[in-house]
Amino acid sequence: MHLFIEVIAAFFTALSFGVLFNMKGKNLILAGIGGSIAWFSYKFLLNIGVTENLCFFIATVCFAIYCELCARIYMTPATTLSVCCLIILVPGYGIYNTMYSVLTNNYIKAVEYGVSTLSCASSIALGLVFITTVFRKVNLYGVLTKIKENEKYKKSINKIKQQK
Repeated sequence: MHLFIEVIAAFFTALSFGVLFNMKGKNLILAGIGGSIAWFSYKFLLNIGVTENLCFFIATVCFAIYCELCARIYMTPATTLSVCCLIILVPGYGIYNTMYSVLTNNYIKAVEYGVSTLSCASSIALGLVFITTVFRKVNLYGVLTKIKENEKYKKSINKIKQQK
């Protein structure tokens, strides 16, 4: 039940940032769903014992794939959706703890929190860059067209073989 409430809160958080970024209509709902996907995948993986950095990476991959697919299906910029979903995963608590430790002169803890936060942020950046690059380099329409042409080619070859 607790996870369900967190996912709903993530939906409204991403939706609110969409309003802040002046998104309208279906894009707001898409952003909210993306935020929910990001938070659910992060918390689910964290609950089953996956390391925090890997959780951030996989959650980022999940929402980045969702955003890229929505961008192609609904003809909307992937960046606006990605930013709203990305806000959900930003390690703000780690940044806060780092700054608090610096201000209270606890430099050893500050370095510990800082390195942890930086590694989480790097995992998020790596996941987003990875999926964005894959979607930019792979032309989905071209791939689907080639698959259909290949199926037609196989059917025509089979017909020729049957005629002999």
